[in-house]
Amino acid sequence: MEEDLQRIHLKILVDAPTDLSLDPFLAIFGRWRHDKNHPAEWVDLADYAHMAKGPGVMLGGKQCNFCVSTDDPGLGLLYAGKKDFEGPVENRVLEAFRRCIRLSQALAAEREFPPEMTLNTQSWELFINDRLRFPNTDATDRLLRTPIQAALDELFGAGDYAMTRDTDNKRRYAFSIRAEKPETLNTLLGRADGFVQRYEAQKAAEEQARKERKKSSRWF
Repeated sequence: MEEDLQRIHLKILVDAPTDLSLDPFLAIFGRWRHDKNHPAEWVDLADYAHMAKGPGVMLGGKQCNFCVSTDDPGLGLLYAGKKDFEGPVENRVLEAFRRCIRLSQALAAEREFPPEMTLNTQSWELFINDRLRFPNTDATDRLLRTPIQAALDELFGAGDYAMTRDTDNKRRYAFSIRAEKPETLNTLLGRADGFVQRYEAQKAAEEQARKERKKSSRWF
């Protein structure tokens, strides 16, 4: 069933004034939208900033959406994955963190990025946005909690964070994650990169071994 896990959403919360204007993100995402070579395959830009809670300013793509979200539990940068995850659940979650962090770093590096906005690397929200395959039930929790926790151990260190499940079965299967240490995005990215690269190397080695076995079997 893990092969069905694609719609992984991650939100890094930010510290910012309550009256922060989201207009700068329209200009940034307006430029990003024209990048035809980005793996997200950007296709659309939408402004929901007039809503008290919602997607805020959203850049939509075929692989993912990325937005400055005003939805609960607060303002943050939301990465909404749609496809191209593979391997075990732990690898998929860490790949989602990689993509979220890279987009967040790129956004924070833009000249229009509000200087009064600070990314809070200790506060994250993780959602599985697939209620059909992964409803918010104890069965889903038994299936996904352990590999999700293994991914978070890799990022934040075992015992150095708290993960609190949203147990309302009318909502998505989700966790609030609060890390004890204020790590940099580069540090977190390096840890996620290391795990995913090890997985990819192992996968390549297994594929090579499979080819060698197939090749040698031709002689018998």
